Amino acid sequence: MRWTAPLDRREIGFILLCLGTYFVAYNIEITLQVLGIDAAATKGAVLSRLGVGSTVIGDDGRKPAGWRDSLELDIFGTWQWFRGHVAGDGTERSQLTGSGRHGAQWVALKDIEDVGGLQKPFGDSTVNDVLQNWGDDIPQTRLVNHASGYTTLDNVYLLNGSVYLVTDSGNTLPAMSTILSSTGAGFKEWQAISPQEGRTIFGKSGSTIRGVSWMHADSTPDNFTLFALWRTYSSLDTSITSSGTTSLPLPRRLIFPHNTFFTDPDPNVEAPYRKRQRFDTGFHPYTAKAAFPFLSVMYKQDWEDYHAMTVPFIFERLVIADRSAAVKAGQPAYASALSLESSTHWWEPVRKNMAQYLGEYEVKKRSKKDITYIHNQGTSGAKLSDEDHNILVKSLQNLAWKEGHEINIISTELTHTNWTTRMTGIVKSSIVLGVHGNHLLDGLFMRPSPQSTLLELFPANTFVRDRELAVRSVGLQYRALRDTRYVRHLGIVNAVVDALS
Repeated sequence: MRWTAPLDRREIGFILLCLGTYFVAYNIEITLQVLGIDAAATKGAVLSRLGVGSTVIGDDGRKPAGWRDSLELDIFGTWQWFRGHVAGDGTERSQLTGSGRHGAQWVALKDIEDVGGLQKPFGDSTVNDVLQNWGDDIPQTRLVNHASGYTTLDNVYLLNGSVYLVTDSGNTLPAMSTILSSTGAGFKEWQAISPQEGRTIFGKSGSTIRGVSWMHADSTPDNFTLFALWRTYSSLDTSITSSGTTSLPLPRRLIFPHNTFFTDPDPNVEAPYRKRQRFDTGFHPYTAKAAFPFLSVMYKQDWEDYHAMTVPFIFERLVIADRSAAVKAGQPAYASALSLESSTHWWEPVRKNMAQYLGEYEVKKRSKKDITYIHNQGTSGAKLSDEDHNILVKSLQNLAWKEGHEINIISTELTHTNWTTRMTGIVKSSIVLGVHGNHLLDGLFMRPSPQSTLLELFPANTFVRDRELAVRSVGLQYRALRDTRYVRHLGIVNAVVDALS
């Protein structure tokens, strides 16, 4: 048969077999995937050690050894990788900043403290990470952020009834009078000392109070305590999203160092179970537990326990609110905290916690609006006359009936309106109104919208900005109405209609 003769079936079959073998061998990895063979199980061996399963990519993002091609080796190299470490040959783990190919210093996650502004993640510790052995290298107090009366510090020391800030340069900390000027039963004036003095006073080790702690340094309660502390702390994350997502570690404790848990005398032994009078923190205890469920509250007794022990305690991070150091003429005490840089949505994580607790976070599609009137009738607080109060209630009810809205009439007396009913009404509302006072501060938990407004009623020739600045800072609208004549002439109802439009 001539060599130019047509191919017979045997020869065609042989050629196809060769081509098929070539393509399978050249694309062996894809072929094995199609067959369902686990590349990792081969461990670089030949087909005699095949397994069956899905393709596995290692924890380092690379293919298993034996299946890495030249492209992957060109991109990543042959570096080894161990969990919790950067990839390398090991020499980079001891190099200093400025050396090596990239001029970078290697730092393990567990050793991160303060390298180029990086900080060890708060809460990333175990029960074994209690005692700090610093030897001669005592940790110095570090300023994280500051506005008069509102300060965040790392490494604050407690011992024998005194509070210390350790620094080798007074210029690294603001004037003590702007950090804290209040004194009381819990502590006297705080002291700034040198590292050498710190080594003499504290020795070579101490016990760490891990995580983020908050402190209300005033001896008198204030409705703005939680608001101001969160505003100060939230400035450490300027990327909080509109859905309340934040990278901030949970604050673990709120301390009232000057105030005892109970304000009445201890009961007699014969009647140990009588109801006690608790310290008024300025906010309802349920509010703290719903909006900050991770926050434990500590009092003077807890504070004294730390000082009664023979070892120094160190706050890993302490956020301090002191109204006495913050007061400015004509401004609310919390106003300086608003000067700290923050996200537009800084309040949303707190509002979200409250709304989710009450089951009102998901926006329900409905045309009607909720209007909440908070009143002080029957209390000693600022209030309308009974006649004006009744006129306003009737006018609001008529408005709700005509426009299809829902009206909530809420008393500040818990015997009339319980906390859950009160806060549920507020969280759902587009309008919250009432006679001036800090009881209106719960209006901060309204769902944000272009119509969400706090209406505050004042007597003629009277106005304070305490609620206005707070409400506007969280993105809500605010209107003040003066003179109760508005009640009789439907001025308040018209203001409600305007706000809803």
